[in-house]
Amino acid sequence: MALIDTHAHLTDSAFDSDRLFIIKDLSNFNVKAIINPGCNIKDSKMAVELAEKYENFYAQVGIHPEEVDDLGESDLEIIEELIQNPKVVAIGEIGLDYYWKDDNKEKQKEIFIKQLDLARKYKLPAVIHTREVGEDAYEILKDYSDLKIQIHCFQEDTDMLKKYMDLGFYISIGGVVTFSNGENEKRAASLVPIERLMLETDSPYLSPEPYRGLRNDPRKIIEVAREIANIRGMKLKKLEKRTTKNAEEFFGL
Repeated sequence: MALIDTHAHLTDSAFDSDRLFIIKDLSNFNVKAIINPGCNIKDSKMAVELAEKYENFYAQVGIHPEEVDDLGESDLEIIEELIQNPKVVAIGEIGLDYYWKDDNKEKQKEIFIKQLDLARKYKLPAVIHTREVGEDAYEILKDYSDLKIQIHCFQEDTDMLKKYMDLGFYISIGGVVTFSNGENEKRAASLVPIERLMLETDSPYLSPEPYRGLRNDPRKIIEVAREIANIRGMKLKKLEKRTTKNAEEFFGL
């Protein structure tokens, strides 16, 4: 059984020198597939192009909350066009982010809701980014419990985890779970029902120990899996098998 990295930004410029090599090298690191989120139109188009070219590469398309101020008039229409491609497996990465900017909250919410509506219209999963937004994302998402929702790179507290669990959402955990200060991530790794747990790297960010501070890439996802298996007290192979099955079912791979 091989792992699936459910969230890796291989379209990022950090991979301009070796992107194709990494994609081709995945099988040497027990990585079965990558799912690449879109953050804007350019990024989403590139993800689709790579997905068309490589069997083990899948695309999400969407507008990240940090990009909403630069949204063009036709950008959501372009996202809807990209959705038609069979290698597009989710709407993402969408959501709210008040860490970098919080004076455009209503605009963020508006674009978030419009993209959730697209996910509902096309019966696609949605991959959600939340960062320092309190309960604002939850207050929106609770009206979309009919969708398959993944909270990516989960970093919130136990109370919020329970609320998302009660809605039937999936939780994806990345490299921060290996950090000594990753208390929320470690707690989530122990509490999420195994049938709703997924793994990610969020490459090129958040490289796990022992690579912290270096550029991350999907070949390092084994470190995330190993740490979560240790936290849960289960065999690594069992964790690999179940999280891969979860990803395949969630994204329809």
